[in-house]
Amino acid sequence: MGTFKYTATAELPADEAFAFISDAPNLPRFLPQHLDEGWLRKDEAGRQLAWGTESDGDDCGELHVLDRGAALCEITITLHTDRTDEDQVRSEMEQAVAALTHQAAADADEQREGSQPGWA
Repeated sequence: MGTFKYTATAELPADEAFAFISDAPNLPRFLPQHLDEGWLRKDEAGRQLAWGTESDGDDCGELHVLDRGAALCEITITLHTDRTDEDQVRSEMEQAVAALTHQAAADADEQREGSQPGWA
């Protein structure tokens, strides 16, 4: 089983990023589709997720969100898989993190705007 790791920086607070990523409706954006047959562990204090299935040979992985400043975080996904298409796996991980950070930032912006008084 191979291990792949991808890290990216996002321009939003670590707590906001993790809250978005770990929210159940957002999980299918980056977790394997067969997760409903497996397990998921969430460590909010450590801003970590881990997932996998009970059967050997299925993908499993971890996601960590690290605080890098007031409005900056680092997101790392580690994937353990039997897949051999390394370039495709890396590309999918990069796309997943990019999509998640983009959506998390948009969600945070929308929440901030919603709490501001504005035009009625």
